[in-house]
Amino acid sequence: MRKILFLLLAFFGFMGCSDDEDVGFDVPVEFRKISFEPVPGGAVMRYRLPDNMDIFGIRACYTDAYGRQLVKEGTYLADSLLLNGFAEARTDQPVRLTFLNNNLEESAPIEMTFSTEASAPVALFDNLSVNPFWGGFNVMYKSPDVVEGTVHIFYVGINPLTKQEDNILIGSYPILEGGDTLNFELKQALDELVVVVRTDDFEGNVVKTQTYSEIDALAMEQLSPDKFTFTFSDEFRIEDEEHQIGVKYLFDGQKKGANYRKNCQQGSKYKFGTFVAGPYAFNERFVIDFGTPKVPAMLRGDAFLYHGWSYPYANPSWPDPTLDMFVCDLWNAVYTSRLPAKIKVYGTNAADPQSVPLNECTQLYALDESPYWHNFYQNAWCRFSDYDRGPVDWVKDAYKDKDDKTFEAAEPISLEMKCNYFGEAFRYVFFIVEDTWMSNRWTTYYPNGYEENAKEYITFDELEVFVKKEN
Repeated sequence: MRKILFLLLAFFGFMGCSDDEDVGFDVPVEFRKISFEPVPGGAVMRYRLPDNMDIFGIRACYTDAYGRQLVKEGTYLADSLLLNGFAEARTDQPVRLTFLNNNLEESAPIEMTFSTEASAPVALFDNLSVNPFWGGFNVMYKSPDVVEGTVHIFYVGINPLTKQEDNILIGSYPILEGGDTLNFELKQALDELVVVVRTDDFEGNVVKTQTYSEIDALAMEQLSPDKFTFTFSDEFRIEDEEHQIGVKYLFDGQKKGANYRKNCQQGSKYKFGTFVAGPYAFNERFVIDFGTPKVPAMLRGDAFLYHGWSYPYANPSWPDPTLDMFVCDLWNAVYTSRLPAKIKVYGTNAADPQSVPLNECTQLYALDESPYWHNFYQNAWCRFSDYDRGPVDWVKDAYKDKDDKTFEAAEPISLEMKCNYFGEAFRYVFFIVEDTWMSNRWTTYYPNGYEENAKEYITFDELEVFVKKEN
């Protein structure tokens, strides 16, 4: 019977919020223990209905930010109601409260007020910035813990259909708890950007729109290797010309494993023509010295395409005389296990970039991916690289069976480490690899993966360095 009565509350709710002058029954003072706690987009009303069969429920009637009369109802089964429907923060918002008995008769009304906090679609503008970025712009914002709604990002450009200036939607995203950073690259070349940010709530109401103008369009240029030096500790340096491993291959202009492909075609499967550092090179600083301060734009690390040749494996505790143990140790069967899943880029002008504390450097970029197999298979930047258990078709995708024209036309597999733009120039930029990817080579470890890189080797086939283009 009580459940049936509760369902009837909603049916009679709006009738109960009318301005009827009839006065209902009186409510004992101890039942009127009401408090309000402001929250983003509204308030939590807390009430207390003691175990007394005379009082069945409570009804709150108020007008939200869009002029709608809302009714919220609660029973003795709960102790709070959410009064939502607000955007900007408000104070002294009126609410009309009544209690209901078991016959659904309303008590005399109580007039009270409550305050609200700004909802996420409004609050994020208090901590939102639109900043120059390489080939476009980025939007950074912080939001409250209670989030709802969508943020839409537009830029002012030429509409390709009308050929007229227009607000062009570049993306719509749910507002994230705590905030987010959104990077955008534009196909249109614009000297100066105008960005429009609009937020909606989940009911489709436009909450707030704000325009950001005079945002510089940033352009970058690649530095040739003779314009900088690249250094790191000799402890991790591998120079082995027999297998074509060394620093010179990192800056030889050959991407996609071109050296390795050519060598394999000539019968030299274990000449790689690439760069490897280690063992135990995690957290080592690989330093680029510009000589004079420059505004860093991007580091781009390239990986092998999927060539389709195998990488040997042997347990180092039981060397196999039929295998090349140097190569076994270098790759441990899986090339991608040496490619970064976690990497950070820093800038500094300190006298010694190797010893300056990281908290005194400026972090310019961070990749922080889970290294486990299921994430590698779905999301890794290098998931189509040279690993036959990855998401590749070993029959169709192997470049060992394709001609030179097809290989040259293939897009490189690259990790683009675009630097956050602060307008600050640095003499030194360095990267630190914190972890590399796992595999499912041993399926008993699926889905978390198997750690082939216990010795912490790292690799890139090519490293390209970009700085801000000067006018």
